[in-house]
Amino acid sequence: MIIGVDTGGTKTLVANFNKEGAPGQIIKFPTPKDINQYVQRVSDQIRLIADDQSIETISVAIPGVVRDGVAIWCQNLGWNNQPISQLFSEQFPMAKIIIANDANMAGLATMRRLQTVPRCGLYITLGTGVGTSLILNGDLHKSLNDCEGGHMALNYQGKATTWEEIAATRVLRELFGELSSETPAEVWEEVADRIKAGLQPLIAFVQPDVVAIGGSIGSFVPYFSHTLSGLLAESLPAAISVPKIISAPNPEEIVLYGCYDNATSQHKQN
Repeated sequence: MIIGVDTGGTKTLVANFNKEGAPGQIIKFPTPKDINQYVQRVSDQIRLIADDQSIETISVAIPGVVRDGVAIWCQNLGWNNQPISQLFSEQFPMAKIIIANDANMAGLATMRRLQTVPRCGLYITLGTGVGTSLILNGDLHKSLNDCEGGHMALNYQGKATTWEEIAATRVLRELFGELSSETPAEVWEEVADRIKAGLQPLIAFVQPDVVAIGGSIGSFVPYFSHTLSGLLAESLPAAISVPKIISAPNPEEIVLYGCYDNATSQHKQN
């Protein structure tokens, strides 16, 4: 059995996957910021969802920089140099433990599930923070593991800031309330402008074929994608094309699918 764990800055999802790669039961709970409480809570849910079946792999996604199973830096959880892999291995000594960045996992799953896998796909997750990943021909290259576009320094409306501080969903909710299908068009225009502020330099640099947006705002992309494309067309050099902008498939659960994809990929490599 493969278990996927999507650790967010606000909530965590735990799911078991069948042999066809479909999630069975999904358990959702608030993410504990204390590392020991987090590991214990996740471990308890894994045991519950496994229901005494053998666990082959536990694939964990976390929102930050990961190296060799260690959470080097997770700003929104306050974690620094936490040995996540070791802590889960102590709980599940017979299982293979895989730790990866959440945006990388979502980007991997998204690009592999498009009808045509793009040459270069840029994934953005908008949630508690802003995460980014770059997927080349359906694969995540190790040299790109630490991309953190959300922390780019920007000048927005005359103020020095970061992309995360103007475009994360938590910021948008503070400004505009809960976003929904009833949100006024002028709000979606402001949302598009804030996303464009960080997306424009990224597109100019990597020139992706597709930009997929996930996280809690992912399902609302049709409400602002046309405006966002127009803003990008105005700001990008004429020689650089505006990429196709789409919602990530299953935006609330796409990180879990990425955890599964990453686990099966590593099995094949071994």
